[in-house]
Amino acid sequence: LRGIRLLLRHPDLFETQLAAILRASAAGPVRIMLPMVGFRAEIIAAWEIYDRVWRRLKRRNVRMAETRPPLGIMIETPAAALNARHLAKHADFFAIGTNDLTMYTLAADRSLPVGSKLYDPLEPTILRLIYETVVAAAAAKIPVSLCGELASRPEATPLLFGLGIRQFSMHGNAVPRVKRAIRAVSSKYCLQLAAAALEAPDADSVRALLAAD
Repeated sequence: LRGIRLLLRHPDLFETQLAAILRASAAGPVRIMLPMVGFRAEIIAAWEIYDRVWRRLKRRNVRMAETRPPLGIMIETPAAALNARHLAKHADFFAIGTNDLTMYTLAADRSLPVGSKLYDPLEPTILRLIYETVVAAAAAKIPVSLCGELASRPEATPLLFGLGIRQFSMHGNAVPRVKRAIRAVSSKYCLQLAAAALEAPDADSVRALLAAD
């Protein structure tokens, strides 16, 4: 068991972690992101535990943030991406984790010699899952960000921008290159690039689109 499934199996552990985060919220803004959520029942169960811990600390007059910190979901499995429109109704925000999303969707482990050849976040399948998640977040009016190796690749930035990503999480060294990539293109170009990439048959075709300009 991993992520939210482990936490729901051991609610005492989950409650301890939530209480610690809520106590820390007294010192500054925090957000809570749940890993490996794939289904609506999991986020609903997590909210029930979160509400219980919040109310308990309130009753005890524990010092914490005035308002309850946001509770969001890491979209990192195909199930989460395909269920995004249902999950979005119960989340304060989404973060798309492209590393695990790619690994679980393509059944390829980049840490293994054979798997690394199959691991490719530019596969159109991955791009479609990203787009589905962005559309679901927009419909629910919740923010969505993107992290992982793909977020740090400036050649992919216009494509991601065209898919609707506006918040990126990356290593600080990549920020200047990604900013330059965004400033060098128009919104129209990004949208056209994304539309073409979503219809591409494979990752090599997507790379050809990125290299065409």
